[in-house]
Amino acid sequence: MTASWSSPPQLAALAAFYARAKAEPATVSDAELLAAVRNAHWPTNCWAYVDLSFALIAPACQLRPHLTAELIAMPIAAMIAGGLDSVQQVLACGERCAVNRAPYVATLPEAAGWLAQTWPTLDALVAQVFAQQWLEAMGDD
Repeated sequence: MTASWSSPPQLAALAAFYARAKAEPATVSDAELLAAVRNAHWPTNCWAYVDLSFALIAPACQLRPHLTAELIAMPIAAMIAGGLDSVQQVLACGERCAVNRAPYVATLPEAAGWLAQTWPTLDALVAQVFAQQWLEAMGDD
């Protein structure tokens, strides 16, 4: 069953937040946007979390492209936890999420293009964020 953007409550709250951020962008700070996205995530298995996270971050990445590196760290960390160990695997996983016909959480229609069209162009940024997340996951000893 795919979660809709009307429930659970944190997803409905994020949908309302995105509507406000789109209608009145000057009233939403970068810090508020990042906090709203982080607070909307909920505990689940790592692969459902990847779907969930991409659905939650895509509108934010579309609204504030300069926050993309910080936002994509969330699904990338989950992919590493799930056993992916290369940038190519991470990129491919994101591309699969873009075409998943039964995602855990559907991407909002206006942001689906970000995942389908922009994610595949982020090779260098994904590589950088992957390297950072890998070091954090493996420890920097």
